[in-house]
Amino acid sequence: MAAYDDLNVKRIAVISVISILVTAVTVLAVQVLYFAMADIVDGRKVQSASYTRQNAVLAEQSDEISRYGVDPDTGNVTIPVEDAMKKLVKEAGSHDEA
Repeated sequence: MAAYDDLNVKRIAVISVISILVTAVTVLAVQVLYFAMADIVDGRKVQSASYTRQNAVLAEQSDEISRYGVDPDTGNVTIPVEDAMKKLVKEAGSHDEA
């Protein structure tokens, strides 16, 4: 016996295509909303960030490595890092010649 096929294939296909489109649009909308919210939050973080303490420490360290001085307790002499590197290069050059 022949069975009668009563499935409406056109309706199933239309509903499937519409469902796929709705899902794709929803995913894109959520992604756009997420990135918009992330930009707002990141903008607030950058605006409210305060680096004054870190900048003060870096400025202090930079001053320490770029000046001459003598430690009164130990008698250690300090020279700027650039001068120390130049001196080491000269000494290494004189050892290579010898």
